[in-house]
Parts: sequence; structure tokens; C-alpha cells
Amino acid sequence: MRVAIVVCVLALGAQADPWPFGGGRFSKWDLYNLGMIGAKASDAAGPALVKNAPPRGGRRSFTVDKPNHDDGPTELRVELLLPDGPAANAGLVRGDVIVGIGGKRFRDGSMPALAKALRTAESKDGQLVLTVRRGSGDTQKVTLTFPAGGKVAAKPTTGAGRKRLVDGALAWLAERQDPDGGFVETLSGKNGAVVQAALAGLAWLGAGNDLQQGAYQDHVQRAATWVAANVEALEKDELGARVGGGASWHQGNWGWAHAAIFLGELHARTPDPAVKEALAYCAAMLSQTQEKSGGWAHGPGGKNALGYVELNIVTGLALCGLGLAQRNGISVSDNVLKRAEEYLKASSGGGGVGYSANGGQKGQGNIGRTAGCWLGYLALGRGKSKFGKSMGAYVKREADAVLNGHASLMQHIMLAGVAAHAAGSATARKFWKKMERDLVLAHTPDGSFQPRPWHESISMKSNSDVSFGEVWTTAAWTLVLVSEKTKDGLVGFPAWFGR
Repeated sequence: MRVAIVVCVLALGAQADPWPFGGGRFSKWDLYNLGMIGAKASDAAGPALVKNAPPRGGRRSFTVDKPNHDDGPTELRVELLLPDGPAANAGLVRGDVIVGIGGKRFRDGSMPALAKALRTAESKDGQLVLTVRRGSGDTQKVTLTFPAGGKVAAKPTTGAGRKRLVDGALAWLAERQDPDGGFVETLSGKNGAVVQAALAGLAWLGAGNDLQQGAYQDHVQRAATWVAANVEALEKDELGARVGGGASWHQGNWGWAHAAIFLGELHARTPDPAVKEALAYCAAMLSQTQEKSGGWAHGPGGKNALGYVELNIVTGLALCGLGLAQRNGISVSDNVLKRAEEYLKASSGGGGVGYSANGGQKGQGNIGRTAGCWLGYLALGRGKSKFGKSMGAYVKREADAVLNGHASLMQHIMLAGVAAHAAGSATARKFWKKMERDLVLAHTPDGSFQPRPWHESISMKSNSDVSFGEVWTTAAWTLVLVSEKTKDGLVGFPAWFGR
């Protein structure tokens, strides 16, 4: 089945800038992904295109005119085209401006209308009309076609529609895995590569692959071998060596935590001595790097150049890693867990986990931070404790408040989405009711998922997800899609969920 999309353009043109981010390692663009159209766009009514600044972490001040207006601009200027993708093959060129759909102009943002139209187009053998302006001329038309998924594409978060997206993403990740099991380093050097390999491994695991079975059994094995061989290198992380004025930029806790989640889920299914040894090392490092306060920082070394230490998005991930280690028979100090809970309680309010226990950062509940900490409590077998229940209740209430996150939107999407499935079908439906639009627009014809601008990245001119790269975004979205056990082969994350 193929779908024809009518777009208002006539002339053909070449694509000068590389997909997917339009530049080198630190000269990328923060652009709206246009789903299966195979194109990315900027706000045509906004300022000139600005390169994405590499993230430096921490809480920075910024102002937002419409903090909850993340529905996209009303005019989309095409900036990048997927090589040989539907838009490029149809003649769309950089500079074309999409101003409407189905003969109607975008009014309250382009994203909701575009996502709805794409779902319809993919599920039916029909046409979609985009109104496009080229230069100062009138709107024109061109027909764009792409493979469609049939009726199942109308429901991309369940059943066969979900499996279609998962299959494409798993294959895309497999194609980009290096022969040694790792992935190309993007942000944070070796540490970031460990995170990406761990997330890709979790994506394959959730879809039913492990060390003994599955189409991606070999990829899981290679990812596990690579992660196990590289976690010790994070103790002398290359960013950790870049210090000045007493500041530390060590990022090791991200690597150890993600590695422990992957290795812990893997060992719980298919026990392996080498996997357990690496898992034990990660757990030991996470226990060792816990701050005196009870929280966790990006890594050991004290305050960074922005003057802060702990942040609870890492605290949650650390607890997840320690919980999975404990479930695999690795001893975790009760004192470590006691201090962590005291710190979380001091920084939280109403079940929502705050940024930290520092002044001005307490009680600012956030779904990503809370979801990560609650998942840690599930893995540790503490989900039914009083504090565990309060976090679980918050997850159920706020599962759809993902765009209120901070720093990495994709981190919040991943943790909130995984936790929503752990909380049950009603919470998962609540999450998807809000985030299905973003899933559809993130999905591309090559099977990957791409990041998007949002109010914080626009205000700060820096999008962490762009700097992390497309492996990060693709693996994170896939984790959400494979989080629950289904009749069609998904097995989810039973160890992580404490089941």
C-alpha cells in the first residue's frame, strides 16, 4: 500500500546540508521533525536559523513567553530532507514553507494537525494536501508518496501498529551498532557511548531478545560484551579530567546507572558470569559515588562549573541500577538506600520528586524525576512503602505532563513512558493520549525517531537531545514502546518493574 501526499510546490532542488542535524558534532540544528514526510523544519516566522549549542548541564535561567505552547509554529520552513526520502524524491527543497494542511492554514500550531493527517494518510490509501509557499510566490502543489502501514497505522501505540514501529527501530539500531557492540560516540565520549549501547540493548531486550533467543540475540550479546568491557573506563572518564577552578565535569554516574539497568535486566533473564561481574562493578561505583547528602551527581568530583552537585534525575537512575543489581543477588548497602530516601524526601513534595534538596529546588515535582525514582523503588522491592506509594500516585496523576520536564525532553519521555506502563494500562493510555502526537512526528521513513524543539530548547538555544544524537532518541522511544508484555512477542522489563 502506498499513500500519495499532495504538497504545494513545483520546482526541484538539491539538499545541501546533511541529515539528520545539518552540521558537524557541535554545529547541529534544533528542528521540528515532520514524521514520515522525511523532512525537518524551523519556524518560518521566527528568527534566522541558529545552530544548536552543545549542552553543559545544570539549571540555567531562561524566560518563555508561552511555556506550555509546544504545538509548533504556524509556518514550517523546510531545512533538511532525508536523502531519497519521500519529500526529497517529490521535489521539496530547503526554504519551502508549509503553511497549512488540507486547504486550511495552521492556526494554533502545526504539530497536532500534521500528526493527525499523517496517521490518516498512513492508514488509508489516500492523499494529504499540504499548502506550501516557495519564496515570495503563490502556493503550489507536488505529490509526495511513501509506504503506508495499512489500518494498523491509525493506532501506532498498540498491537500491530506498535509492532511495525518497533520492528523498524530495532533494525535501524542494529544497522548502526559497531561490530564490537558499541555505537559511534556523540556527546560525553565513552560515557555517552555506554549509555547508548545500554539503551539499545534494553530496546532489544524489551522486544523479546536476550543471550539465548531472538532475531537480535547477537546484537544483545555484542552490546553486553562492549558495555561490560568499558564501564571501568568511566572511572577515569575523559570529561572528568577536564576540570578547572576546582570544578568537575565527570559524567560517570550516567554510564554506570544505564549500564546497570541493561545488565541487570539481561542477567535476570539469561544469567551470565561476565554480565554479573560488570553489573556488580557498576553497583559498587554507584554506591561509592553517592554524595554525603544521599543524592547523586553527574559523577564524582564535587561541584561542577555551574556550582551544583546533586540532581535527582541521576538519583533515580542510580536507584534503578542498584535495584536491578540487588535483584540479581548483588549486595547493596542498606545505609546507601536509607540515605537516598532521606535525601529524596527532603527534596520532594506531594510525591513529586524535586530537582534537589537545595534551596529553591525542593518540592518542584516533575514526572521524569519522579518516574525514575519510582522505577528504582520498584526494582528495589520498595514500591509498596509509604514513600514508594506516594511517588507511584504522582506518576499516575502526572504521566502526561512530560513537556514540563527540564534539560533532556527525551529523558523525561523515556522515564515517564516506561513508568506509565509499569503503573498499568490506564496510566499508559493517559501518557499516550498526550504523547502519541510526538511519537508520530518523531518517526521517520528510515525507522529512526528524531528529537524535536520544545519551549525550553527554543529559549535556551540548546537541545540536549540533538547533541546526544539519533541513537539516543530512537532507543529511548523504543523503550517506551516495548515496556509492557504483549501477546505478539514484547516481554517488557519485568526485573526493572520488580515483578
